[in-house]
Amino acid sequence: MKTRIQNYNNDLAKLVVKGTEVQVQRHAELSETVQGLRSKIQSFTNQRRTFIAMQDEVVSTRSTKAPELLRQTRDRHSHSGLSDEQWNDFLLIYKGNVDSRLTGYVEWADKHIAELTGQPVELIDTNKPLIADDVDLGTLNLSTIVAEMTRLETLFSTDKLIRDQYAALTNRIGQERTALNALEARLTDAQGAATRRKNLQIERDNAYGRAFDAIISVQEALAELYAPLMARLAASSGTLRKLSFSVRRTVDYQRWGTFAEENLLDLRKAGPFKGSGSLVDIAKKMLIPAWENGSAEDIQTAMTEFISTYRKDLLEHAPYVPTQQAEFRYWSKQFALWLFGIDHISVRYEIVYDGIDIRKLSPGTRGIVLLLLYLALDDSDDRPLIIDQPEENLDPKSVFEELVSLFISAKTKRQVIIVTHNANLVINADADQIIIAEVGPHHKGGLPPITYNAGGLENTVIRKAVCDILEGGEMAFRERARRLRVRLER
Repeated sequence: MKTRIQNYNNDLAKLVVKGTEVQVQRHAELSETVQGLRSKIQSFTNQRRTFIAMQDEVVSTRSTKAPELLRQTRDRHSHSGLSDEQWNDFLLIYKGNVDSRLTGYVEWADKHIAELTGQPVELIDTNKPLIADDVDLGTLNLSTIVAEMTRLETLFSTDKLIRDQYAALTNRIGQERTALNALEARLTDAQGAATRRKNLQIERDNAYGRAFDAIISVQEALAELYAPLMARLAASSGTLRKLSFSVRRTVDYQRWGTFAEENLLDLRKAGPFKGSGSLVDIAKKMLIPAWENGSAEDIQTAMTEFISTYRKDLLEHAPYVPTQQAEFRYWSKQFALWLFGIDHISVRYEIVYDGIDIRKLSPGTRGIVLLLLYLALDDSDDRPLIIDQPEENLDPKSVFEELVSLFISAKTKRQVIIVTHNANLVINADADQIIIAEVGPHHKGGLPPITYNAGGLENTVIRKAVCDILEGGEMAFRERARRLRVRLER
């Protein structure tokens, strides 16, 4: 990654126009400051995320861990003779007011993030510096420095393409540096993974409600992550407007119910869970709606109601009786792990085209949708793009109406190489370089020779070859005109 950053810096130096060295040097200083600011903002963001997680842990400890520890203590000392009120004195509580402290910590992090980020700055006059040369850059916010960098970029060259390339390389260097810092932080963080893993294994019990908070957070984060993509699709025209993203929770209730019926419950006993499928039928009414669409509180309430209603029946369907202490204790543990497990619930995101899952589309429609999506949205990638026969299984009209403009737009930012049998695509996409491959006769005992001829459309030989390939050449056009009784001008 360090080598890649150096290579990008070398490419950046090649774009510097003579006479703009001072502006470029100033831009580099600002870019370095921006990286430092973004690292600080990321650090405060990580702290804020930790404080939120601690708030969740406090809630979990009060509602789950502390009561469970008290219950275990009462079980171990069942002959103490203490009343419920007396036992409440042994409930573990936090020494300080952790709620207000954590709220204050979150506000503190938000304040620093806002100060470092600053308000958006509108660039009015590109010839007037936003930051004086003698100003301490360490006292400025991110928005102001980024605006000044944008202003400097407009001075590097009158060629918009060069300015765009310079800005793209600068952004890529910043991204790579951020990624490098993250990797180094993760490497340091990984050194204590063994200890943390042990602690996490200890606290994973009785975290049902908090686990669903995490699942819902993932669902909301994915929806937020794809929000810019959805906005861009909505602003697009043609086929892209039919695309959308769906983020939802899915519940594999059949697997969930089958596991319990085959491994945990005796379905021969009389009761509401007698017979195969009875458990799933009850779950569809009481649990699945909350699992799929409810909040963490709704899910916890549904589970509490389910246990309250059927706890006695579930115990009666156990394959062991309480007097079989070892077997019943092991069964109870396995039953609790199943009942409060979340393996059957996942967050799924998918691409939908005109209301249909893209995986259910025909090969032609799926191909053009994916290609359109890639070309339209992957505009930050500057690596060469190689496309093999984009017209295969696609509607020619859609190819020309949707793909050609995207190919032309893409080649302003990156090199585009297309392998095609369609000369119309070559011409309409305004190809800069055309390579025509021709296969000779197949010789016995060997491979047929292949010859290549390269050049642009301004080359007479290349233009004639393309014309011959185009829809069968001139004779094909005239034959088609004769059948349709259309007169062609010579």
